[in-house]
Amino acid sequence: MMIRRQFLDGRKRLRTQLALLLIGMAAFVAAPSAFFHFELLRSTPANNAELTKAPVRLQLWFSQKPAAGVSHLTLTTDQKDIALRKTVIVARDKSMYAEPLAPLVPGRYTIHWRGAGDDGHVQTGRITFSVAAK
Repeated sequence: MMIRRQFLDGRKRLRTQLALLLIGMAAFVAAPSAFFHFELLRSTPANNAELTKAPVRLQLWFSQKPAAGVSHLTLTTDQKDIALRKTVIVARDKSMYAEPLAPLVPGRYTIHWRGAGDDGHVQTGRITFSVAAK
């Protein structure tokens, strides 16, 4: 009887350890890819923001420091380019920003971003926002 109990306790421990291993593996596989790839985390203005005042700076934060020479921002409205100052990379907070050369008028805008991080893979994306008429 004692041997049977030890055998069953051993099987129970083995099942528990196997379950914990599988949970750990699943957590690793499902971990946010931000740990491994260059990804946008947030932006100012936020995607789909409806602003009552035009922004003076467009800033985006990423999972890794944007690589110089590859990473930049552009701005469009109605398929027309809006002039921006040179994109600035801020290493300490893994962001980049650009400022419009002239104040933005009411309308719908799209920020187009391009960047790469530690892994060298270039990523692209866009953020839309609108500025309301006063």
